[in-house]
Amino acid sequence: MSRHNQRRINPGVKKQSLQISLKRMGRTLAFCAIVGALTSSALWLNEKWSIKHWDIAADEPIKAAIEAQLAAKEDKDFISMMPNHLRQQWLQDIPDLVAVRITRILPDSLHIQAEARIPTALWQDEQGQLYLFDELGIAYRPLNKGESPDLPLLRVNQAQLPQVKLMIDAIAHQDTEQLASLSEIRAGNQHWQIYFSRGVSWTIPQNNEVNVIDHINDLMQQPRWRNQHWRVDARLQSRWFIRPASHGGVI
Repeated sequence: MSRHNQRRINPGVKKQSLQISLKRMGRTLAFCAIVGALTSSALWLNEKWSIKHWDIAADEPIKAAIEAQLAAKEDKDFISMMPNHLRQQWLQDIPDLVAVRITRILPDSLHIQAEARIPTALWQDEQGQLYLFDELGIAYRPLNKGESPDLPLLRVNQAQLPQVKLMIDAIAHQDTEQLASLSEIRAGNQHWQIYFSRGVSWTIPQNNEVNVIDHINDLMQQPRWRNQHWRVDARLQSRWFIRPASHGGVI
């Protein structure tokens, strides 16, 4: 091959190509250095901002449950103790907890405000197990051994719990004293049996329950009925039977 046929490389082009390669390599090294520095800083801050202190504003049982959750966590670094993560975990693991607000106070503290569910009744399922039933209409946990709260008893199936909540709300809407005297709600085949203290009971159909309860509440406020205790059978739309709570006889 003659020298005239050999491919010659322009020295200027070669130099320019080398400069471009060096610039790319420099940018890559700089990027890696920045990533490494940021990673090291993030790891340092993650440990530096680990949670060491907390204060909890809550009723004692909820406070003790949250304390136990915090004590059980091996890692209390910044990422592991993110408020949203803790909130979701506690709402899942602590049935009596209905709401919690977690505020991080840098560098190493948490302020926690928690609210407990308010049980309003006991629900007995088909197997006889008792559950606490809250003001939102949720049967949220089984009754613990040794617990004996003085609450109304709900003898209904699980599918009927939403209707029961509406009935309890309707009873409380006009007469909170009537709600305080509620002792049991039982589901029949086509009716509800509602028992109160002093022998008072209401038997109402399993449809249009809220309106029927409102009408009974209105009726019981009238002078004729107000100062005595009655058993009301409202299963028939055309005719209600009202008897004294302590003895028989149709009025």
